[in-house]
Amino acid sequence: MVEEPIAQFWSHGKDLQEEAKFKSALNQLLKEFRRTLDDSSPLAKSIDNNDPSRTQAIIADQENYPQLAEILFLDTLEGNKRQSERRKALGRRQEGRRKNSLNISQDKRQAPRRSNMRRDSINEKRANPKP
Repeated sequence: MVEEPIAQFWSHGKDLQEEAKFKSALNQLLKEFRRTLDDSSPLAKSIDNNDPSRTQAIIADQENYPQLAEILFLDTLEGNKRQSERRKALGRRQEGRRKNSLNISQDKRQAPRRSNMRRDSINEKRANPKP
């Protein structure tokens, strides 16, 4: 339930490198995340009060929402450092996806083949009988 808004945020991909799109995606994430929180939660109060991202990141980390804390921390960095950290975070995210997809592909490759004849180039011409 909590993972869904975070996954939605990261689905914006390379668009997150642009400041305006990052802010828009972050605001949407906070709205969606806020709906999952109880009104008595310190993080919910912080979101409602529009506290700075650094404050929200600290509270999110204390309340055991490390992924949200990382995203909020990316909003606290300055200028070029902010952009480079966003690229790194996006790269780590995509690298994780690549590892998962590689594991899936390896599992598929280990599946038994229907026939070894299909992969044998010599036997490819078996439809043409030799004279």
